[in-house]
Amino acid sequence: MGSMVSAPEPSIVLLRRIQAGDTGAWDDLYLRYRDRLLFTIRCQLGPGLRARLQSEDVLHSVVRDALSDLQQFVPHDDGALARYLHVCVRNKILKKAAFHGAQRRAGSVPLSDSLAERLPQARDELGYVDSDRYEALEAALQRLDEPMRTVVLGRVVEGLTNAELGAAIGKSEEATKKIYQRAVARLGVVLSLAPGAP
Repeated sequence: MGSMVSAPEPSIVLLRRIQAGDTGAWDDLYLRYRDRLLFTIRCQLGPGLRARLQSEDVLHSVVRDALSDLQQFVPHDDGALARYLHVCVRNKILKKAAFHGAQRRAGSVPLSDSLAERLPQARDELGYVDSDRYEALEAALQRLDEPMRTVVLGRVVEGLTNAELGAAIGKSEEATKKIYQRAVARLGVVLSLAPGAP
């Protein structure tokens, strides 16, 4: 008999473990969402903020905030945790953008909580764990215009619907669907032309 790979536990179960004080659940949370959050951060910072901010600073700051906020978080479905973390990322980037509009970045954002500091790779220079999957996609996304990039990130990474994204970017649900379809087609062409593509 071949070995069976167990399905990852639902996010709601993972959240219950965190709220019950299971410190190992934080490692599981970090490893489950790390690449997706880092990918979102890198794609949303843009060249101006990337010159002043390091993506890992934003990620660590989001994790630090989540340490306290998740104790009171009540999910409505299994995708709620991922959506919440991505909202945290978006809000953090907006705050950083406002701050850096007035003054230059003075240093990294340290994680003060001892639990956050012991998370896997939390104090290392961050690259993707699954670099083959994310690096080519990140480079391809940078070649899309802003509405296309926002819609692709929202649909694929954050799990938002066309209606939710349409409300966020000021477009109808149908227009958002068309933007997504054009973006996916363009990404397919860009990725097929990338070095090492089959």
